[in-house]
Amino acid sequence: MTNIIMMIFNKKVSIGINLLFLGLLMIPCSVYGIDFPNLPVLNIVTVNGEMPTSTIVYAPEGCSGVSITDNEYVPGRMIVTLKGNTLYDTKEYVKGESGMRIKIRGNSTGAYMNQHPYKIKLSKKYDLLERGDKSFKHKDWVLLSMYTWNVKMTNQESNILNIAGTIVSKALNKEWTPDFTFVNVVINDEYQGMYYLMESAERGDKRVIIDDTGFMIEDDTFWWNENIYFKTDYQKTNVAFTYKYPDDDDVTDSIQNIIRNYMNEFERVLYSKGDLSSYIDFESFAKWILIHDILGTDDAAGCNRFIYKYDYNKDNPYSSKLQMGPVWDYDSTFRSDDWSTLHTNEEWFYFTKLFERDDFRRVYLQLWQSIRPNILSDIQSGFDEIWNKYGDVFDESMKLHQTIYPNEGRQSFRSQIDEVIEKLTNRVYLLDNLMTQYGYTDNISITSDDSSLMDITDIYGRPLNSTDINRLSKGMYIFRYVNQNNKKVMIK
Repeated sequence: MTNIIMMIFNKKVSIGINLLFLGLLMIPCSVYGIDFPNLPVLNIVTVNGEMPTSTIVYAPEGCSGVSITDNEYVPGRMIVTLKGNTLYDTKEYVKGESGMRIKIRGNSTGAYMNQHPYKIKLSKKYDLLERGDKSFKHKDWVLLSMYTWNVKMTNQESNILNIAGTIVSKALNKEWTPDFTFVNVVINDEYQGMYYLMESAERGDKRVIIDDTGFMIEDDTFWWNENIYFKTDYQKTNVAFTYKYPDDDDVTDSIQNIIRNYMNEFERVLYSKGDLSSYIDFESFAKWILIHDILGTDDAAGCNRFIYKYDYNKDNPYSSKLQMGPVWDYDSTFRSDDWSTLHTNEEWFYFTKLFERDDFRRVYLQLWQSIRPNILSDIQSGFDEIWNKYGDVFDESMKLHQTIYPNEGRQSFRSQIDEVIEKLTNRVYLLDNLMTQYGYTDNISITSDDSSLMDITDIYGRPLNSTDINRLSKGMYIFRYVNQNNKKVMIK
């Protein structure tokens, strides 16, 4: 009897604590004694207080990478608040009806990051970015860590390379670019830090648009940690294709054979230098690699290489063409001093073969020429928009973040933005020079007796010892004039 009474008492206490917790969520000034900045707070309470966990797993011999396993979803409830006002409540978890599930995601980031990245799956579709359009509703979302280790950045770290990638992708009008907001996250009463709350790379009306009969696959370094995968005839031994759509549970032998055969057929045409016009959307592929070239990424092995096809009709297999999915994973931005690694590395993916083709190089160069006049102003406008939205709260929230991650975010938001803009500007000037390999010229004429010329610098702003134009080697230069005008000049 005593045990029964204690069980009832404990259950009442537990209910009381849960009600107290929900009451705390409505306090405008603080939660759990924390004064949150003016960013959304994701309050997640899992069933039985279970925290998401994972186990590190290492690649088998002949493969590469470090990943995680045993990262099962943990069910729970999530309430999103802003300054104490409830924006969204999943309600308690009931499978297929309400609540949400959360798990640790990523490969090396999931294995080693102190601040775990997470995937969130809602029981019912909702737009967590609150954009006021029902078509943005989706079940799948990700929480990405704020810290990125990068040797080319001040203090060898950055918090905004995801922003840089998003801005460049949007500037090139990529078919779909995942959007985001910053949030603070609490799981089971424990503050987890500031995160990117971001759309995940999934099929959807406002994401990657794919018909029921279509597919999206990933040229995946970590295939060895997936349940279903397939290899094609020309793939390197350390990669294979894994599925983003259909889900693994829906991939039958018949579906797998159709997709594998189609990809093998495409590869045979590519490697034999045949007509690819029925197989791939050249502009989509050109945009994807140009984004990486502008960013100067240096990650061939771990880069997310998604390919999708809108539909597959066995009576007309070429009714839609292969396209490159969204650009994802910007950790290695600015680490290349030349083309991006995927542009030139023969060991990874299709681009070295594509750049051997006149038809693809022509589309790539035309794309560069079309975006070049406005790319720097588009980048500046993109960061201005980000600054106007988060400039007042980012540093404030980073101070809170530093209470548990004291070595992160040592540069101010403004300093980080200025550094990234400067590096992107230098990358654009560098590409002007590299593009001459494909016949690019800005058609600027110059004369050797230009008396108003004050000095000449290289594309990085480093002054030259002479203004004698006849002594300049081939390349891109910045001419500065007495009237303070600057001119970008290609010497051929």
